[in-house]
Parts: sequence; structure tokens; C-alpha cells
Amino acid sequence: MTFAERERAELMALLLNVGPDAPTLCEGWKTRDLATHLYIREHRPDAVGGVFVSALKGRLDSVTDEVNEIPYANVVQKWGSGAPKWSPMKWADRYINTAENFIHHEDVRRAREGWTIRQLPPSATRELWKVVTTLGKVMLRKSAATIVVTRPDGVAATLVDRSDRGGDVVTVRGEAGELLLWLYGRDQVDVAIEGNSAAIVRGSL
Repeated sequence: MTFAERERAELMALLLNVGPDAPTLCEGWKTRDLATHLYIREHRPDAVGGVFVSALKGRLDSVTDEVNEIPYANVVQKWGSGAPKWSPMKWADRYINTAENFIHHEDVRRAREGWTIRQLPPSATRELWKVVTTLGKVMLRKSAATIVVTRPDGVAATLVDRSDRGGDVVTVRGEAGELLLWLYGRDQVDVAIEGNSAAIVRGSL
């Protein structure tokens, strides 16, 4: 079982356990909204475009209303069973959903009192670090400073290089999973920022 598959299974179990009205770190969303998003992303490609293209938002809203009529547990279990066989997400699950499943798992975990940082196996750390060092270059591209991310074991990567401008260097320290969550705009994370944090612009893909 891949890390993406394990995160899917654990998130499915957590969603079923907390029910449809539990809080998440996704602003304005409860677990019902998150489950609907996850389901549409993999099972309703006719509506996914509305996430990125404003002209298609009407279709997304319509399908969202439709999916919200399905019992919550059914939506969660259908998503938890994986993408349909015809979907590219089925064979590319490891590459597409490693970050998605981990982040949304933590969105539910960390919205509850008493959450703690999970100790992930080295294989998971490697996968999450790869996402940080690839997508991070895109997501931080508007930053005005050189941005370096560093793990506790000393492994580091430069995500943005502004050395030609003679600007600041900002170092963000944390475990790979914490850095990934931080990149995606989550603030309930254990990272330390050294330098001018105002020079950092966390964007989207």
C-alpha cells in the first residue's frame, strides 16, 4: 500500500468517525463539504473545471448540490474506494494524491482539540519532501526573497533564488509534512521561519 493509499484509508475512517458536521482547516468547510470536494474531484470530471475556471463554476455548484443529496457515509465510502478505473487518477494516484490526501487528512485532524504531529515513516517523509521541493518552487515563485526549506536532519533545498537581486534569505525549518502544510497555507503547523517573513508569498498552483 502506498502512502497516498494509506492516507486515503485513514482519512476515510476519520471522516466516518467524526460525521458530516465536524470542523476542518479549510475555511468555511465542514467535513461534509470536504467529502463532497474529494468525491467530485475524482468521480465527476464534468464539474472539476469549475474549481479553476470561473465560467464553469455554475456546473460545479450544480453538481455539488447533487452530491450533497447523497448520504454522507456513501460519499465518503465511494471516495475511499478510490478513483474509477477509467480515471487517470486511478493509475496516477501516487503522484496526484500524495499531497491531497495527506493535507486533507491533517485538515480534519488538526481542526480537533488535542491533535499532535504524527511520526511518519522515512518513506513517507521522502515522498512529501519531493512534493515540497517541486511544487514549492511554483507556489513561492512570487516571493521577494531567497527561500530555503530545511528539515531537522539537515537536508535542505532552495525553492526560490533571488541571490541575483542581493535580497534577503529566509529559511523555513520543519519536517517535510509540516513544510508541505505550510506551503498550502495552513498555519496550524510546527515550522520556524528565520528572516523576513513578509518577503514570503504563499501562492497556489
